Amino acid sequence: MLRKQSSESDPADWFYLASDRLKGADVLWAAEGSTPTGLELLQEAAERYLKGYLIAKGWKLKKTHDLVVLLKDAIVYDSNFSQFRTLADDLTQEFFSQHYPGGDWTDLGADYETHRRELGRLLELIQQDLPQFFPPPPAN
Repeated sequence: MLRKQSSESDPADWFYLASDRLKGADVLWAAEGSTPTGLELLQEAAERYLKGYLIAKGWKLKKTHDLVVLLKDAIVYDSNFSQFRTLADDLTQEFFSQHYPGGDWTDLGADYETHRRELGRLLELIQQDLPQFFPPPPAN
């Protein structure tokens, strides 16, 4: 466990939490396939990657789970984020569908693999723009 005070204004802390959630989603996917918890972890990873990116650009934190809102803010800094509109909309809808009872679970997680791949592409875009937060792994 980390022993430090985190900061909502430190992009590295957002990226750390995003990476942790993405790892959790990947482990759960490998073990059980699509689950509500896995979907929530995937959405939360996307949310934290976007918030880290935005904070690195000087954005003031908005406490929201809506990826569409975050993506619109990211597009202001880089129009390449517009290619992820469907991902943001789908993951936000699935997050709220499973987060509280009462949502439509009919096709929940049906596009998980596609969403995971798209999140990987979104992460690559962030890494290209902010390489200082994603150092290469140490050589063996």
